[in-house]
Amino acid sequence: MKNLIIIALSFITVFINAQKAAESGYYRIQNMKTERYVYVRDNTGSINWAALDAEMGAIELWKESPGHSRFSDPGSVVYVENHGNNQYDLQGQGMGIYKMFKEYLTVTVGNGYYQLTVTKEGVKKSLCDANTTLDMDKGKMGTDGSGTYRNWIGTKLDVTTDEWFGITPSIEVDGKFYQPFYADFGFTPVSEDMKVWYISVVDTAGAVLKEFTGSVIPANMPVFIECASSVTAQNKLDLKYNHTTLPTDNKLRGVYFNNRTRNKISPDARTEFDSKTMRVLGKMADGRLGYVLSKETAENGIQYLAANQSYLIVGSDCPKEIPVITEEQYAEILAERANAAVHSATYSRLKEVYSISGKFIGMLTSEEINNLDPGVYIIDRKKVKVE
Repeated sequence: MKNLIIIALSFITVFINAQKAAESGYYRIQNMKTERYVYVRDNTGSINWAALDAEMGAIELWKESPGHSRFSDPGSVVYVENHGNNQYDLQGQGMGIYKMFKEYLTVTVGNGYYQLTVTKEGVKKSLCDANTTLDMDKGKMGTDGSGTYRNWIGTKLDVTTDEWFGITPSIEVDGKFYQPFYADFGFTPVSEDMKVWYISVVDTAGAVLKEFTGSVIPANMPVFIECASSVTAQNKLDLKYNHTTLPTDNKLRGVYFNNRTRNKISPDARTEFDSKTMRVLGKMADGRLGYVLSKETAENGIQYLAANQSYLIVGSDCPKEIPVITEEQYAEILAERANAAVHSATYSRLKEVYSISGKFIGMLTSEEINNLDPGVYIIDRKKVKVE
């Protein structure tokens, strides 16, 4: 039987506190032997139970390094949900084992570690790091490893410990730091200097800011975050399991993945940037914060949206750059437009104009009448003094 689980392999993992079952919560998972961490990079895979083979490229294993820092990568965060009797549902990056396959992982407690297995019709698969070369940064999720390569440890995320999650901003404007963000977990910013914004109105004149004022930002809500600092550790998020209803006026959208090695395997591995209908948060040519064309490097002439970031859907008449504006600024723009419409209506109607001696001058607009030489005229059969 083909194409049965992966994400059971894909949400590999975990579980803490060595000699007892793990409680539900957000964790990072690490292979005990290789010290590589689990990263979810896609949502597609399979186990061929008949051939005892598995396609598990959606899961990457990496050692901690500047190029693969777990502290600000949502792909390293897995929600572990305890269902009792050593059965767990693992959720992350918009997917979940039970939701997709009606299957749970079985977790076996070892001496300071856990082993994770999936069983189907008498066939049992144990998750492992299949790369036995210990000095390599990258590993490989597999089911054919043996011994300690099958042993996993995990640490529950907590902003008061050494295992936390924070935002690394990529945009600086006027001394402030920002990051577009999209992840499968709720959160509350730790620093009071951090703000969470979304876009409530899209107009050719600007994208209207709206601050999310709830106590917990819901999971799967595309936003952008105003950070307290350029330093990740000063932009910590307290992760919360919150899947409440999202604001209906949010015009932002989000993507989870940008995995160039998986685009021929999974339709969700990458999302192509469309310059006609999409804009991304960035710095405008005039230095203001705005929504602009993607600056990602093109591959074979195609640009892709960055992983775990929000973007804006726009109309075909949208300029290449639109500024981020406040609700007050947008109200002023609307008022100016209303005044201009009234002005246009007032001055566009043509009026029959004669000199006081009866000479026909022409069919003039109100604006043209105001520019006549001072004097008395017959306008629409009435005497009118122009000063």
